[in-house]
Amino acid sequence: MKTLIISAVLCLSVTILSAQEVMELDPTELTYAPFNLSTIEQEDSFSYNVNERFNGQFAEDPIAFMNAHFDIQKVIDASENKKFDSYIVTLKSKDGYLKADFDQNGNLLKTQQNFKNVVLPLALRQDMHSTYQGWTLVKTKYNAKTKGDLLVKAFYRVKLENGNKRQSLKIDARDQGIGVAVN
Repeated sequence: MKTLIISAVLCLSVTILSAQEVMELDPTELTYAPFNLSTIEQEDSFSYNVNERFNGQFAEDPIAFMNAHFDIQKVIDASENKKFDSYIVTLKSKDGYLKADFDQNGNLLKTQQNFKNVVLPLALRQDMHSTYQGWTLVKTKYNAKTKGDLLVKAFYRVKLENGNKRQSLKIDARDQGIGVAVN
């Protein structure tokens, strides 16, 4: 019995010691990819899908997100043989999109933003809560246009309900003045 136990211990120790080889792996490169690799190219238009986990960052400030994570020069270099006058880039998420128009040198000419289910700024939410007590916020949309980096138009469309009553508001996002929109 002693020899059986001693031989079992020796077999296990030999097995364990032989499994302790050091294996060197090739180096890997990690990349930060906020866009899906599915790119749709139609002439001078390029469309990219924003990964779901980056959707909140994208909707919060689309232009800053684009500036941080998108390089128009790579698109221009990749389509060098086509020599477009301008490039239209659309970044899409499940809640909206940013459409940016760049000139042939990669300078931002204008953007158009459209998002649904956005979180309103805190001051605006507090103002609406005090002004429209008893009303429920049902739907929000955000639309904006820029020329270059300068915000030209920006507004929220908000739908409120109170029982059978419905109200639509159009709120200027630049000065947050609330106005009632025509239904």
